[in-house]
Amino acid sequence: MTKIKKIIYFHPVSLLLLLLMLQALLLNGCAVVAPVEERTPSSPAAALLAEAEESLQAEDYSRAELQVERALRVEPRNGRAWHLMAQIRYGQGDYGQTVQFCLKSNTLADNDRNLSRQNWKLLEKAYTGMGETSKAEEARQKAAAL
Repeated sequence: MTKIKKIIYFHPVSLLLLLLMLQALLLNGCAVVAPVEERTPSSPAAALLAEAEESLQAEDYSRAELQVERALRVEPRNGRAWHLMAQIRYGQGDYGQTVQFCLKSNTLADNDRNLSRQNWKLLEKAYTGMGETSKAEEARQKAAAL
């Protein structure tokens, strides 16, 4: 009996594609990914809020307010921005708006216990400034519970 040999013929382009795919598979397995450094995400709103905090510390309330308003246009659901706006209003002596902005910030704080605690502490000060001692005491207790 005679043996028949089959000759497999590859088109040169097909052979080239096959070799390139094999090379890609082999090299992909050797790739090393450098570890990503953990850092806080930088965004336009984050930069504006950092500037607003500096302005707030310098008691430049109108500049701080402009920066926070710009940040809120970029990220309207940023609880930290609403807390900063509450701090600005407190510094300006507007205790009613301080309360409103702290409550707004608390609704956006999610699981940020530190932000919630800061809001309740500021609420305590605002309620005290308004002469509402029972609400101030309630806010103090909520801050202490966090």
